[in-house]
Amino acid sequence: MRGKLLIVCCCLLLVGCGNTNEKLTTFYATYDGEKEKGIEEMLDKQQDIEHANVIFIEDKLLVAMQVKPWKKYKKKSIEKKVEEELKKEYPNLQLIVSADFKLHWESAKLIEKNETKNLSEKIEDLRKLAKEET
Repeated sequence: MRGKLLIVCCCLLLVGCGNTNEKLTTFYATYDGEKEKGIEEMLDKQQDIEHANVIFIEDKLLVAMQVKPWKKYKKKSIEKKVEEELKKEYPNLQLIVSADFKLHWESAKLIEKNETKNLSEKIEDLRKLAKEET
């Protein structure tokens, strides 16, 4: 009886330790395979990012990210680093890069709705939100 209980506990422990969380959530209103793959690879390489929402429409790119807990004190420098890398790789895109939780939350709601109607206007609203200081 003890042996079976031990085996069940070990199996539950191993299943619970599996990391199935995605690091990126993406939404592309306009499809350009090279850009999307490059952006996803670049963000996947970032060690400081816990999760990122990426919205790409026409020439606008929104990257709203959550920074790992012990890196929250370096949010601005992480934002700047990611923005510089994206600008270097894609100079013709209008970028919005933020590690603000509210922007991450709002972008997640946009992705969840999965509609392209008025998306450009909503991204402009998020750009204004990103510039606000709390």
